[in-house]
Amino acid sequence: DLHSFPTRRSSDLNMTGEGNMKTLLKIELERAFKNKWFYITLCIELVLVIADVCTVALPARMAYEEFYIPVRDYQIPGAYCYWMVVNNGTVYRLFHFIFPLLISIPYVFTIYNDIKSNYVYNITSRIDKSRYYLSKLLTQFIVGTAVVAFALISSFVLTAAILPLEHPTKASAEYNISVTKAFPELFYNHTFVSVIVFIVLESVVFGIIGCIGFIFSYLLNNVIMVMLSSFIIYYMDFVLSNLCGRYGSLMTASKIGILHKAWVTGLVAELMIIAVTAVVVCIIRMKKKDIL
Repeated sequence: DLHSFPTRRSSDLNMTGEGNMKTLLKIELERAFKNKWFYITLCIELVLVIADVCTVALPARMAYEEFYIPVRDYQIPGAYCYWMVVNNGTVYRLFHFIFPLLISIPYVFTIYNDIKSNYVYNITSRIDKSRYYLSKLLTQFIVGTAVVAFALISSFVLTAAILPLEHPTKASAEYNISVTKAFPELFYNHTFVSVIVFIVLESVVFGIIGCIGFIFSYLLNNVIMVMLSSFIIYYMDFVLSNLCGRYGSLMTASKIGILHKAWVTGLVAELMIIAVTAVVVCIIRMKKKDIL
């Protein structure tokens, strides 16, 4: 039971005296990763990844007889070409629409519930408040990062299980990574390394975006709005960017594999705003006098 879980772990905090950061973070991570909603989120992602592989990679593999005709002068595409991060197909675009929802499901409700149930005051009366709030913020970041990383890693593994790992060339017209993108040299010269970089960077980007839920957990009294807060801000940024003629919104720029060079500065600036706001909220909560 997610609601009774904190009570069962209270003895852990008592044993640590001041409640060291490692113990607090361990407890919060267990609350995030050992609940059914985290696994439901991963199942949703896996279904979408399988749908992408079945509609993109599998048909390409079945059409290899055609690609092997000697008169063809273009490169035979493989896993690097049809991996969703490079291919930018329908499922990948859908992921980038719903990622802010998926990264909020496992843990944002826990943050909100701790506040409304006054559990937060029970804990901060016995341990250092700064460590408690920092552990909550770090946990939300880690959860958001893990949720996105799972989708991207499972996509690459399943795609590579069907298609060979080719060596991409710039002369081929099969790839979406042109010289206008942020990482063309890395992709064409060190392709597998670029896969790791794309996964890490994109996961971290959404880990930071997920911190929006942490911010609004302390600002709103409606659990639905708190759960949707990351998505609302994310989508509003997309709409306003298009209205203003600025296409490097979070929704478009967070596709790290095909990120345009011109969008890098804007993406970093927006992520810094979210991160700084989350830290400020965390500091305010640390300094606020608890009232039961």
